[in-house]
Amino acid sequence: MEMYIANIDWALVISIAIIAIAAILIFIKVNLKICEPNEILIFSGRKRKLPGGEVVGYRVIRGGYGLRVPLLERVSRLSLSIIPITLGIEGALSNGMIPLSIVAIAHVKIASKEGGGLENAVERLLGKPSSEVETIAKNTIEGVLRGVIATFTPEEANYQRIELEKKVYDLAKDELMKLGFTLDSVKIEEIKDSQGYLDAVGRQRNAIVKRDARIKEAEAEAEAKIVEYDARKKASDVEFQSRIAIEEYESNFRERKALLNESTFQKEVKAEYAKKLAEMKHLNDLEELKKDVNAKKYTAEVIIPAEAEKKAQELKAMGQSSYLKEQGIAMAEAVSKMRAEWQNGNTKELFMLHLLPNIVDSVSTVLKDNLKVEKLVVMGDGGIPRHVGDVTSTVVSFIEQIKTATGMDLTKILDEKKSLPVKKELE
Repeated sequence: MEMYIANIDWALVISIAIIAIAAILIFIKVNLKICEPNEILIFSGRKRKLPGGEVVGYRVIRGGYGLRVPLLERVSRLSLSIIPITLGIEGALSNGMIPLSIVAIAHVKIASKEGGGLENAVERLLGKPSSEVETIAKNTIEGVLRGVIATFTPEEANYQRIELEKKVYDLAKDELMKLGFTLDSVKIEEIKDSQGYLDAVGRQRNAIVKRDARIKEAEAEAEAKIVEYDARKKASDVEFQSRIAIEEYESNFRERKALLNESTFQKEVKAEYAKKLAEMKHLNDLEELKKDVNAKKYTAEVIIPAEAEKKAQELKAMGQSSYLKEQGIAMAEAVSKMRAEWQNGNTKELFMLHLLPNIVDSVSTVLKDNLKVEKLVVMGDGGIPRHVGDVTSTVVSFIEQIKTATGMDLTKILDEKKSLPVKKELE
């Protein structure tokens, strides 16, 4: 065995290994397919089952690499680059049978996901040149665009482009997916008409827009004035409220100050009143003391002597009353006796004689009190005896008047009683 190992030709072994490695590398080089990011590789020839159960004769490599089975598989490439398609449609009839010219641009690419149109792309687009692929997509989008334009009036197509683009996109997307395309976007660049309809509508619309603009401008100006007025009003209200707040604050301050001043004044008045009250109380106490002293002094000086005097007067009055009482009793008895004598008629003349001096004295007193002689002038022949005679005649005339009034003739009584002493008659 050792002899056999020693006789191996190592140079031959190394050469065979190198040739084998080179053959493997060449095989890999020839059959290994690299997939670029913007393409997909289709390995056709071997069957496989899709997730939906369908059996297809290809496999897809998207990104990365794949090894082709020699003699059994063939590799094709589909580009996933964006295909820009410019659409220029002439005479597309709109709603209202007005032909329109439309310029649009769309961006499409070949579907790259199974279930999203890739199967359709493999079946319909694999092996076709890019120009043919672009033509298929362009014709499909143009057909959809013409169909959508037929449902729009020129005004709607012109002024509702976003809605038009959306509707074209939705319809074209489904149609292109059936062909193996994916639609990225559709944009309407220009819409024209050979009849001048859009120009007329544009002028009308422009006039309406200008009118609306003027209206809006007037409304905006009016709103601006209203806003300005509201702002000024709010500012005035705020200023007014501020002034009111300041006035209320100042009023509250003055009122509070007045209350404090009033409280201070009341306290001062109360203190002054209490002071005066104390002084008045002190003076009142002094007055009471003074009144007490004066009362006692008045009692000592006036009441007690007055009471003593009153007592003396009462005693004196009692004595006088006793005297008058006795005198009255004696006089009453005398009057009773005189009345009895008068009624008997025995003493009337005596009584009148007794009163005669008093009557003459009274008459002379009356003459004296009522006749005041400041100067006596005697004229004629009579002289003083004549005046004396006048007085005598006056007395005689008075006696006659008594006679007329009472029926008593004092002259006769004097003649009858002249022999009797007056004292004895009285007795």
